[in-house]
Amino acid sequence: MSYLGVYSSYVLFTCVPDYFEGEFMKGVVSKVSFSEKTNSSQLVVDYNVGKEKLQYKTDMYFQRAYKPGQPAAIIYNPSDPPVSSIYAFIGCWIRWHVLIFTSAFLLFFLLRLGLLPARVAGNHVGYIVM
Repeated sequence: MSYLGVYSSYVLFTCVPDYFEGEFMKGVVSKVSFSEKTNSSQLVVDYNVGKEKLQYKTDMYFQRAYKPGQPAAIIYNPSDPPVSSIYAFIGCWIRWHVLIFTSAFLLFFLLRLGLLPARVAGNHVGYIVM
């Protein structure tokens, strides 16, 4: 339970731009492309802050398939509007590198507690006791 508490606290303060200080607005998807050569995708969302026209560009994977012309929720930093992100569960709250790192941490944590079986000498399965 402590892992979930720490992870939840970490996620609240690592969404860039910051969830507590960021402003929300609707943007419009202007480009969606996929390159088989580089095996990567690109998503571009246009949004306006005052009279300033800005774009959010990313190659991040999202659970949702976006299409040109479709609205997308944007969170941006009001003191630096080009610092923005699509406001989505995966992309703002969950980032792949953070998820992989914390999953490895959780696995180590569970092994340390002896809650997961581990191979010991020979083919016997035991529990790690430290």
